[in-house]
Amino acid sequence: MKKSYLLLYSLFALMFFSCQDETETIKINSENSFTKTSPISSLIARVSQYETTADNVLDGTSNCSIKLPAHITIDGQYVYVSSETDFQAVQNIKNQSSSDDDKVHFGYPITIIYPNYSEYSVTSEEQFDDILDGYGDDSPYHDINCIDFDYPISINIYNSNNQVASSVVIHNDNALYSFVENLATGEIVGIVFPVTLTKTVGGNVIVNNNTQLETAINTAVDECNTSGPSPLVLSEVLTSGTWNISYFYGDNDETYYYNGYNFTFNTNGTSIAVKNSATINGSWDIHNDGNTQRLDLNFNGTALEELHEGWKLLELTATRIRLKHESGGGSDNHYLNFTKN
Repeated sequence: MKKSYLLLYSLFALMFFSCQDETETIKINSENSFTKTSPISSLIARVSQYETTADNVLDGTSNCSIKLPAHITIDGQYVYVSSETDFQAVQNIKNQSSSDDDKVHFGYPITIIYPNYSEYSVTSEEQFDDILDGYGDDSPYHDINCIDFDYPISINIYNSNNQVASSVVIHNDNALYSFVENLATGEIVGIVFPVTLTKTVGGNVIVNNNTQLETAINTAVDECNTSGPSPLVLSEVLTSGTWNISYFYGDNDETYYYNGYNFTFNTNGTSIAVKNSATINGSWDIHNDGNTQRLDLNFNGTALEELHEGWKLLELTATRIRLKHESGGGSDNHYLNFTKN
C-alpha cells in the first residue's frame, strides 16, 4: 500500500519546462507535496471554502449556507436576518421553550450557497426540505474560520500521467478551494513557501512547509472550538453511538480497506467492530498528555492492526472525531477519521 513520491520543487522552474528525454528522472520531495487525497488537502479546502457552518442555526447543516438577507418565522415569531449578528436572536427564540419544534420557516425564494461558492435558488419549503433530506454527512464541510490564507499563493503542479509540469497563482479563497477540489488523479502539487496566514485572534503566522501549515490550521481548530459553547468530551461522544471510518491515511489513502466496518465503543472500555457477520472485539482508552488527548485503540487479530496506535485528538464534533498518529519525526504520520452512523 506504500506509494513513494520524490519531488524537488526547485526543479519546477528549471527541469519541468525543459525538454525531457527518456533517461531523465523527475524527483519529488514527498514532505512538501500533496495530492487530492492527502490529509492536508481537506484542511486547505475547509479553510478556503465558503463558510457554511456559521448559519447552522437557520438551516441545520454545513452542506450549504443561506444567502442573506433572509426573512424567517420561528415558533410564530418573525425575524429579519440581515447579517450573522442576527443569528443569536434566532437562537434565543429556540431557547425559549423545549416543547416546540424550533423549525425555521423561510420566506421564499431563498438562495443557498455551497462550499464551492456555487449558488442555487429554492422556491418553496417543500423543495428545501427535499434538498436537506438528500444531504449526507456534513462534517467534511465544517469550515475553519479562525484562520485565513493571505494571497497571492503560488502552487507548482506535476502531472505524473503525462509528465507535464506547470504552476498557478491563486488570488482568493474561491480559487484555492476550486483548485484543491478539482485536483485530478496523478496530479502532485506543492505550495511555494513561505506562506502567511492571518488568525482571527493572535495575528499572522508564517509557515515554511506542509508540517507547519498543518500545525497552524489544527491550532486554529482548537481556538475555534474554545471560543464557542462548552467543549465536548471525547469519551462521551465516542460512546454515544456507532461509528464508521470515513478516512484513513497511512502511506496513502487507505479508507477503502475499512468500508463496511461499524464500530461501537462501550463505556467499560471495550469495543466491537462489525463487518457483515464478522465481529472483532477490542478495547479503548483515553490519556491526557497536557493539553492533548490521546485515544488508544486495540483490536484482536490482524485485520485492524493498523488501528493499534495511540491517536492524538485533532478535532471533535458530535458527529466526527479526527485523529492523528505521529511517528518517524513527522515523516510517517497516519490519520484516522471516525464519523457517526
